[in-house]
Amino acid sequence: MKSKILMMGAGAIGRGYLPWTLDAAHHEFVFIDSNQTIVDRLNARGGYTTYRVNGDDYEEMWVTVSAAYTPATFVLDQHRDAVACFFSVGPRNVIKAAQMLVGSSIPLVMCENEPDTVDEVKRVVGHDAVYFAVPDVITSNTAPAHLLANDPLAITSESGVQFIEAGPQGLHGEMIMLPRAELLRMQWTPKLYLHNTPHCITAYLGALMGKTFVHEAMAHPKAAQLVEGAMNEMLQTLKLQWDIPHEFLEWYAQKELARFRCELLFDPVARVAREPLRKLELHGRLIGAAQMCLTLGVLPQFLLKGIVGALLFEDTHDPDHHIRLMHESMNTPDFNRYVLGLRPGEPLDLMLRDQMGAITAELRELAKDMT
Repeated sequence: MKSKILMMGAGAIGRGYLPWTLDAAHHEFVFIDSNQTIVDRLNARGGYTTYRVNGDDYEEMWVTVSAAYTPATFVLDQHRDAVACFFSVGPRNVIKAAQMLVGSSIPLVMCENEPDTVDEVKRVVGHDAVYFAVPDVITSNTAPAHLLANDPLAITSESGVQFIEAGPQGLHGEMIMLPRAELLRMQWTPKLYLHNTPHCITAYLGALMGKTFVHEAMAHPKAAQLVEGAMNEMLQTLKLQWDIPHEFLEWYAQKELARFRCELLFDPVARVAREPLRKLELHGRLIGAAQMCLTLGVLPQFLLKGIVGALLFEDTHDPDHHIRLMHESMNTPDFNRYVLGLRPGEPLDLMLRDQMGAITAELRELAKDMT
């Protein structure tokens, strides 16, 4: 008899990648997602197709779904026998999602790009069986048109590696369990700064150019040069800051640049660029990365352009779509202090004050040249 796994979130990671890492011969999958259309289609068809990049083509896998629910229709008492629940709902949504599991002891695996979500969720659910995970992968939340024509729920992913904090039992599939300290040092740190940082910068450049997918942005030499510049700043800084083998960091950086260029992934700019205010958090992938560079004597010129690119991001469907209005209605010192959280007069504050106008003009001109 198969054991049950709950998938909290039926987006890129939950729907597109995790089924490749979990053995369907041992597990059945139950999805919980706020998108009513996705839930209805999963229930109507009993599954969907996920595609994984393999060289110049795709591997195809049909994923059978035993049930799908919205948060309003999910009933915990019917699923207390689950051996695990994988979260991939976005860091802003984890607390609300975790509230659906209060009163259960189901082990929770957080694929959330934010280690702090583990402690946040522990406080909500009232138990300690909550584990951080690092999916070393890029997964789209859509697919090219010819695949969507066959299955509107089709989704594309690359072949990655799923790293999970040691602890969860009863999981079958392709995953690597690591002690938390090793997971954070060897997998999370490179992913945050060598994947997340340049990845979102690529998306902000793509948005300025009016591109739909990340690989389209990387196809333009000037945009690729900016992304590679930010990658090199992060690579130099990580070599100075962390006790991680330099050869591994260099390999990781080149792997990421190749991922961004992959024309089979169809990774949407809007997905990667979403929630720019979260990307600009004080200790995160843009502001935090630039601060770390400055602390170690690395001048973050390309990272500054990524920060400004985030401020120029426009998407009326994005929850942070008001960022441009705030930026334009406030003077730079006040914006830096009250929105970005920078201390007046600190180096990054002064650099942004001095270079904001010039970088904005450069990026707008760059986008104009590339359209």
